[in-house]
Amino acid sequence: MPSWNDEETSSEEECEVVSMDMGLMEEPGTTVEPLFCGQLELAHPKCILHQMRPIKRVAFEGPVTGRRFYGCPVQENGVNCGVVEWVDGPWPTVLQRCLCKLWEMFHEQNFGRVQDKEKFEKELARLKSEHERELAKLRTENDKLCIEYTKLVDDVSKMFDWEDCRVDKQVYHKQVEEEELEKKKKELEEKAMLEVQMEKLKLQKSRGAFCRAKLISSRTPGRL
Repeated sequence: MPSWNDEETSSEEECEVVSMDMGLMEEPGTTVEPLFCGQLELAHPKCILHQMRPIKRVAFEGPVTGRRFYGCPVQENGVNCGVVEWVDGPWPTVLQRCLCKLWEMFHEQNFGRVQDKEKFEKELARLKSEHERELAKLRTENDKLCIEYTKLVDDVSKMFDWEDCRVDKQVYHKQVEEEELEKKKKELEEKAMLEVQMEKLKLQKSRGAFCRAKLISSRTPGRL
């Protein structure tokens, strides 16, 4: 446990040591103490300005930490006339120095926490700003990718449409060629049939002429 000797002057300069009851003074910071709270039941003492019964309080500030006192009941929207009367006498000088040192350490740590909090908030703000910039950048890239994807889908659709059209044209041309071949085939068949019929007619004529000639030769007397 730390200790301070009487030769230390810094603590005495930084914190006024209360070596006697200060009587009426500005009300210090207080803390809640269930065993010492509420309004004083006695008619005396009363606060100077308002002549009202004081409230029981426990100091929680500086070298008077832990001392009980009666304080002015007016706390808000009025003038507080401070400590009406101390219940506990001043603490020993060494204890007061210890309390001053503890409060000094508390304020230093609290100030450090405040600085850490400010540093943390600055760092958080910086990270948040960077995050927002990165998010905006990603959104821009996402928009570009969406545009490129849409364009790619259109190109692929056009390519498939062109391929389908090309296939349809090929099928159509094939059908046309097949129809033309079928037509030519029919024409050739008809032409062949016509030629066959012509040959038959020629053959029939030849046979008719031969038969007539034979008939005529049979009717005519023999020749030398």
